[in-house]
Amino acid sequence: METEVPIPPVALSARLSQAASGVADAQGYLERGRRAIGAIERVLPADWTWANKRVLDFGCGAGRAVRHLHEAARTGEVWGCDIDPACIAWNREHLDPAMSFVVNGEEPPLPFADDTFDLVYALSVFTHIDRHWASWLIELHRVLVPGGLLVATIMSEGMCAAVSGEPWDESRVGMNVYECGQAWALGGPMVLHSPWWIREHWGRLFDVVEVRARGLFEQSDSQMDDHGVAVLRKAGRSVSVAELEHIDPLEEREVSALRHDLLHLRAEVAGLRNPPRG
Repeated sequence: METEVPIPPVALSARLSQAASGVADAQGYLERGRRAIGAIERVLPADWTWANKRVLDFGCGAGRAVRHLHEAARTGEVWGCDIDPACIAWNREHLDPAMSFVVNGEEPPLPFADDTFDLVYALSVFTHIDRHWASWLIELHRVLVPGGLLVATIMSEGMCAAVSGEPWDESRVGMNVYECGQAWALGGPMVLHSPWWIREHWGRLFDVVEVRARGLFEQSDSQMDDHGVAVLRKAGRSVSVAELEHIDPLEEREVSALRHDLLHLRAEVAGLRNPPRG
């Protein structure tokens, strides 16, 4: 069935961090989507089944991953949401009519009731959210059923050199932002996370099942594919944005990472004020 569904135009499929040459080939586009779903399945519990589940692809883009869940859509509910109206329009027109799609804003809320989804997955989403990450975590926690799972890719050790140009040093990375303010058409901000930071901050709201710094995908066709992943389970607790963002001043890695982030930001600003002469 998947081969009968059209492939979206490159202008949509290459949105965010994807070079057009990497997705222009139909088979390559389909393979990347299959790999993404396979990677999600490998980090889900051993007894996981898609049957009769309610699933949300948070940041679905032009349906690269969600298009492979048509069997799940037959017995349960499969939704996709994204900030790009053109992607959502294409998905609605071309993907499985058993799936549903909505446009969301850059900030919450989502148009779903509390305790709706068994699984929310976010591929290359929190890797680009530099400001509203805490409010989005709270929102995804809200729409998950008790015990529901959030699977979110992260850029960490495996992509540090590609994103920052520096070797990995977890004492200098908490949640560090590169290319701050960059337009979405150019890939948006690039966000690195350390596993310890995920456990410290995201773990205040969710139970942390697993955090991997790299190697989510079994095969990588570029250095920019070596994502890590956070697997989180909805817990019966409630925290505020301020509580999620709170920095423990006694945690030396927080101070070190903030200092490194600040020095990098200063360097980026200096580069903008004094661009190299061609």
